[in-house]
Amino acid sequence: MIDRKNLIINKVVFEIKEKEYHFKATYLQEPRGEALVEIFKDGKIVREFLFPSYKIYNIAAHIDDIIDGLENGNDSGLIEAGTTGLGGNVYKKENNQ
Repeated sequence: MIDRKNLIINKVVFEIKEKEYHFKATYLQEPRGEALVEIFKDGKIVREFLFPSYKIYNIAAHIDDIIDGLENGNDSGLIEAGTTGLGGNVYKKENNQ
């Protein structure tokens, strides 16, 4: 679970509703260079994590992959969205369940 007492919100970058999921991405002032990503299903948060702000639109670009992974009980779509292209990944699993 994200420790919200150390987060300083800047602004919401995007909110997308797809199927029964709601994706919300928020730029943060602190920690610098990070964005908060929240994924809700039927009004309940199923994932929340910090993600590099420069890659935040990869979440939007891979929404179908992310939903498919979540529906199959895995993070494959999130891992794909976090790929750096250099053999690394910026997605770290932080589960709220």
